[in-house]
Amino acid sequence: MNLEWFFQLPGLFITGGVVLILIAAVVFLLGGKNDSKPKENIVSDSNIDTVNEVGEVAVEPAPVEPVTPAVAVEPVAQVEPVTPAVTVEPVAPVEPVTPAVTVEPVAPVEP
Repeated sequence: MNLEWFFQLPGLFITGGVVLILIAAVVFLLGGKNDSKPKENIVSDSNIDTVNEVGEVAVEPAPVEPVTPAVAVEPVAQVEPVTPAVTVEPVAPVEPVTPAVTVEPVAPVEP
């Protein structure tokens, strides 16, 4: 039996993928056992309906006392708006530059 294929790059990727799938399957199966336990704290809807049919309890809200701030707040001083100082400097005019192009005549091509 030749095991050379397992040490090449495709063999390593496929073997590693199969091992990861097996590990994920084991974790999934073992993790599912914990979720199947019955929960005792869950109240069914039928119990809620019977509680509402017994009668309503009137609850009066507690009186609310005004809250005083613990830190004294000082008024903010009036701030004058600042106008930015803009200085405009004159720009020297730019003279257009014409490129010096020389055109050389081309000799006609005979067919």
